[in-house]
Amino acid sequence: MSTNDPSELEQIPGIGPKRAKALRVAGYETLDDLEAATEADLRDVAMFDDILARDIKAMLNRDADDVVPVKQPNVVTPDDWRVTERQLAHIRTLTDDAPSDLVGTTALDVRDQLEFAMAPELLGFRQVCGRVVTHDSATGEYHPVPNATVHVEDTDCSFLSRFPSDLGYGWFFPFDCTRETVATTTTNECGEFCVYVPLWDIDRVLDFRRERVCLPEIVRPRIRDVLERPEEFPDPVNPPEPRPEPRPDPGFGRLFDPGVFERTAELVGEDVALRLGAGTERGDFGDLEPEAATLLDRPAFPEPPEPPLPEGFLRPDPEERLELLGDELPVDPEVIAAVDPDRLVGPFLRCRDVFVPEWRTFVDVPDITFRVTQDFDGDGTQETIYSEGFFDVRWNEEQSLDVDLVADDAANSIPTCDGLTPENVECETPSIESIGLLPTRSPIYDDATGYARRINRPKPPGSSTRPDGTAPFAGTLQLHGCHRFEEASYYRVLYSYEGGPERPFTGHEWHVPAIGRDPVHVQPSATDGWYPILDVPYLESYYGENLNDNPLLFPYWVLNWNTRGYRDGSYEVRLQLGDSDMDPLSVTSPSSTITVDNRAPNLDIGGIVWGPTSEPPEEWDNEITESCPRIERPSGEDIGIRVTFRAWGKHFRSVEASAHGCGRNPTLVQPSSSGRSNRYSYWHESVGDRSHRQTVVFEVPAGYQQGAYRIRLRGVSRAFNPAGGGRGPSTNWEYDTDYIDSHFTRLISITDA
Repeated sequence: MSTNDPSELEQIPGIGPKRAKALRVAGYETLDDLEAATEADLRDVAMFDDILARDIKAMLNRDADDVVPVKQPNVVTPDDWRVTERQLAHIRTLTDDAPSDLVGTTALDVRDQLEFAMAPELLGFRQVCGRVVTHDSATGEYHPVPNATVHVEDTDCSFLSRFPSDLGYGWFFPFDCTRETVATTTTNECGEFCVYVPLWDIDRVLDFRRERVCLPEIVRPRIRDVLERPEEFPDPVNPPEPRPEPRPDPGFGRLFDPGVFERTAELVGEDVALRLGAGTERGDFGDLEPEAATLLDRPAFPEPPEPPLPEGFLRPDPEERLELLGDELPVDPEVIAAVDPDRLVGPFLRCRDVFVPEWRTFVDVPDITFRVTQDFDGDGTQETIYSEGFFDVRWNEEQSLDVDLVADDAANSIPTCDGLTPENVECETPSIESIGLLPTRSPIYDDATGYARRINRPKPPGSSTRPDGTAPFAGTLQLHGCHRFEEASYYRVLYSYEGGPERPFTGHEWHVPAIGRDPVHVQPSATDGWYPILDVPYLESYYGENLNDNPLLFPYWVLNWNTRGYRDGSYEVRLQLGDSDMDPLSVTSPSSTITVDNRAPNLDIGGIVWGPTSEPPEEWDNEITESCPRIERPSGEDIGIRVTFRAWGKHFRSVEASAHGCGRNPTLVQPSSSGRSNRYSYWHESVGDRSHRQTVVFEVPAGYQQGAYRIRLRGVSRAFNPAGGGRGPSTNWEYDTDYIDSHFTRLISITDA
């Protein structure tokens, strides 16, 4: 091996954490172990097929001079990248020694032939990695799209831009586009792909944009981009995440300042604004990183709004469009006739410090774009599920170039790419083995009550240890179990709610990821909940080909249960097996209890009273009862606000009460807190602790400005979801999480008398 070889199994292209774990379970701990193994040995490892075993061996045994690793199913390497005519034209602007026969050769050929003729810094490659996902507008979740074909295209397009003068963003209408595919790859079983892009081609894109005012700033906006815009907030809401360059103090509490939250909700939606604000209040700075930073880097507009347009512009007939618009738009009539009003990209944020006309034409804009196809209806034809991928990649960004491509809702996506893999299961009898990633075994899980014991545990006062908790399950649960037995052809999952009659789960469908193939559509074979067991004979019929092994990534996935459609409470769940006629077999699994609760805690403010801090708070009698609360603060006098509130719920975990002002937040003075905090918090002290009532006092000094002040409550449930993406497995399921929460707000106007 060369000195550039990876030092860990996870770093090998095509391996990742799941396959690395499978290798270690099979006894391969180091790269030396892999070198000693044969292809046949690796094919016997869970989640490895013939192609991956061959490619891994080829990579590990390559000569030191062979720089480029072999192609993996989800990677476009420099040896896959095909040079186009337009790319060659740009190469000739960089060197006079470019041969004319480069078209159709690879990016690796370009590097080898022009190694001493082109600037060395342009002969390398940048890795762009991405995910193809669908967006669930009901839950805000993103679901991976596996085994979709990603077309990397050299694109040259003209655009008509529309930036309404009264909006902070605009849209582009592409026309006269030419595309050439330079490479294709497929997403892996988790919807991921990577592309190695030549630096000389990135230079072609950036060179064009640098010469044109505003174009370098046009990129698909992330949530953090929206919140950093000075035109949206005079004092920008800096995202709560460290940056490598020096930055001013991000001011974590600002998202709930009066006016800021409302504006944030207008821009990115109330649910996202609440989740961001909650992320800034989770305690230590380091605790914020995984969830809040990920949310900030998500697309700002996963379901893009349409632009305001003149009525005539929307007519599909170009001649009718021109006739109705007349001279209304300052745009060349040929451009108006060329655009398709139903084909648009955006919105994009308006350029900073630059006058942007409402209508503008850009001609022949180069880009490296992505188009994604998938045979989602099984007719043998690849349908487009993502297109118009202009300005997806931030080519001038020095850090990660990762992208999320949000596909059409019709795409076949999977609920999650975390689950029970074969090396973690030993099946002797039918059983429910895990709920999501959480094993159904003690001491992590309590089968008698259906609770997780180590998540969101109580915090008894004066104790450094925390007893077992009662965390219910919520959201969509992936049940994994042992159901693959020789005599069984079908299975179903039965449940009993709160001791009632037993019945089957019905009507649930989902897609299961398969290694190197399209996901399998799992659907019941009958109305009474029977599902086929996805064994090799079934999958051979499904795919229409012979299979050596079962390609399913999670072959023990038996149900994708969206608990939001069911009553909260306790469920006794068990597996039942059936023969080829769907007649029940005598062998069944023992019942597993699962307690479900999707409810958020209840919150209420029972009273608000204010008074001068020179008097004891209990003597204040200025009660605020009106629907539009207002305080006339005596001139030059510090005042306090006394708030009495309650939080309660069957699985109440914690509550926070905070005060927010314009620029400076009122300070919590009762109960006393360490430092100048604006927040009071309480965590349940025992599993039977289901409510909390408290009176808090916040101080508003005379020097604090007049304006709106916010009193805010946030309650959090003990409920959690074990589907993955959290810290559960890495902490042996000893962690705290706020999967479900509720909010209560009261605004108060403070003016000087």
